[in-house]
Amino acid sequence: MPKNNELTPATLPMPLRFNEKPTTEFINNLDAMEVTLLNYPTVDQLIEEIIPFTNATWNDDPIAVRDSMSMKEKIQNVYDAFHFKYLPQSLETVNLTFLIKGIDLQTVTHLLRNRVGFTFSAECSGDKWWTHKRSLVPNSVQQSDEFYKRWQEITIAAKQLYCDMIDSKQISIMDARHILPRNLETYYLMHVNFLSLLNFLKQRIDKQIQPEEDNVLAYKLLLATIEKVPFAINVVNIHAPAMHYVTMARTGKATNLYFPDKDSDIFAWNENDFIYQARRDELNGTNENATNHFNEVLKDLEDKLNEAKQKAIIKLNTIAGEEICF
Repeated sequence: MPKNNELTPATLPMPLRFNEKPTTEFINNLDAMEVTLLNYPTVDQLIEEIIPFTNATWNDDPIAVRDSMSMKEKIQNVYDAFHFKYLPQSLETVNLTFLIKGIDLQTVTHLLRNRVGFTFSAECSGDKWWTHKRSLVPNSVQQSDEFYKRWQEITIAAKQLYCDMIDSKQISIMDARHILPRNLETYYLMHVNFLSLLNFLKQRIDKQIQPEEDNVLAYKLLLATIEKVPFAINVVNIHAPAMHYVTMARTGKATNLYFPDKDSDIFAWNENDFIYQARRDELNGTNENATNHFNEVLKDLEDKLNEAKQKAIIKLNTIAGEEICF
């Protein structure tokens, strides 16, 4: 069809940011992370869905079995299903949708490695400007004055070049974005069934192999789930030993980064088995008085998890009308 400039221009879904000066806030990568559970089943919906799944094996009419149960029996049945006292396929019917904000592109790659049971929707860099995105900075970098200064300079310079190329209108945003550093924040929507989420959490709480941001993401996903789906209490022990690390550390087939922490120090090891002769929480940067931030975040999240667990127990006991065996 021919060009017709008499037509009213289409309204674009994103703001155009030509000739805007870029701005960059630098923020700790663990503090930036936010997790919100947007969609989840109610207790009544879980009862309706899970009990027939867990009782179909032995019964002519699993719906009638569910309807004949007392409320205490229903709550106990669903709780037991969440804790693998029935075949686990019923947990694939529990669908959750999370909004995960304040993560960088490195953390995104760790999310996307999990495909079974996961569906993602991403914020795009080709259809919108990233002119004002924050830079997410690990604690060890923030506590290394010289390296932190260079981190800031490089990030600011890369974003300025990005904007300059777009403003030229001879280089598209699709091409200019390739200069952006991986430390800029983004968000993802993640839809997942509970069984797949549980497998993800058990992998990502590993403090020996997984990075700090993966650990914190796992804790926050767990916390958000328990707050809305009370049956999820007790499904993950965040202080469980990192058994893959423990099993593989002396085989010569593992990337041994750090000495074991107190949760995983359950095997005999030589300090020269490891790339760094230190625990992970001892690598905090080059400043003389550098401190560990991850342990502070972990303590805060652990307190919140314990509080959420107690609230969940009260909620389930109240619904059941008597105490449940947790």
